[in-house]
Amino acid sequence: MCGASNWRLTRRGAVAAGAACGLTLLKQRTAHAQSADIETLVAALTSRERAARMFMLPVTGTSLSTADDARLRDLKPGGVILDFDNIGTADEVRALVAAIHATNPALPPLIAVDQEGGFVIRIQDDPAPDALTMGSLPAAEIAALARARAEMLAGYGFDVNFAPVADVAFTPDSIMAGRAFGGDPAAVAAAVVAYLQGVAGTGVIHCVKHFPGHGRVAVDSHEALPILDVDPALWWQADALPFRAAADAGVPMVMLGHLVLPAWGDLPASLSAEAVRALRQDLGFAGAIVTDDLGMGALSQWSVVDVVDLAVDAGVDLLLFVVLAQEPATLVDHLVARMESDVAVADRVAASASRLLRTLPARNGGG
Repeated sequence: MCGASNWRLTRRGAVAAGAACGLTLLKQRTAHAQSADIETLVAALTSRERAARMFMLPVTGTSLSTADDARLRDLKPGGVILDFDNIGTADEVRALVAAIHATNPALPPLIAVDQEGGFVIRIQDDPAPDALTMGSLPAAEIAALARARAEMLAGYGFDVNFAPVADVAFTPDSIMAGRAFGGDPAAVAAAVVAYLQGVAGTGVIHCVKHFPGHGRVAVDSHEALPILDVDPALWWQADALPFRAAADAGVPMVMLGHLVLPAWGDLPASLSAEAVRALRQDLGFAGAIVTDDLGMGALSQWSVVDVVDLAVDAGVDLLLFVVLAQEPATLVDHLVARMESDVAVADRVAASASRLLRTLPARNGGG
């Protein structure tokens, strides 16, 4: 911080320190003003609009249907996720993204995609390889490839990329083998940081996943609920290391995985207040927290309404549904009813709405 840094400056850094100090103070004042503006904006939203900001919803097809257009205009959700079935030609993708943004010009929904590279991609013309290949490269090359991918996504209009993967694939049978940067926690942490440095300033929000880490499990959470049976001290030193590095690097969003860490109780991390506490307090993460797809098989023992309630009560900011068998308006209205009967729930939802608005990329009006 200005006037009291513990960093050792190079000669060039010392010359620039005074200017950097002034810039830091300016940014702090700007951030304070933006925060005040966001609180005013959230206060002006209706209860239903605030509740809907917590949902990221799917749409059907490669063009925005009349039904989906009407649903988005009515609900004004915080986000929309595009999956395989939504991806057509390049022009179709750009048109679809623009049409979704146009459903709420004042506060466009965040449009997200899973573009990890390798076998988890949605857009085919990806200039970067899979994570394992990237993990073998020098940091500068990782950053350059990550930036190229982010700029490609920005060209389509995407706001969020659910990447990079911060899981460590400890064994060959890990469910994250082929999706992770590697099997060494320190090397994965370095790759994650390089990736985040590369995408900075591209206007695309990046989200590390899947906290607290799927790397030790062989069960696929698309099908069933994995148990991460690991000593908490070992988890902190190894599995958590890439997430800790990402938090220190200022990552704006973290995704919670569907897996149980017994030290945190019986609930999956995606529905766990203890997982959120660990992120906020132990890792010092202040950004937005999103769930993995709440329609996955790992959560089949709970009803969709119960999943929403548990996630909201846990402190999650954004509820992601790639698969949603229930009408989203029913879930939003259920949350509104809870807000109207419990001021703590209303405050909880308002806090998430504010936090999500602070993550908006510059082209959507955020900082």
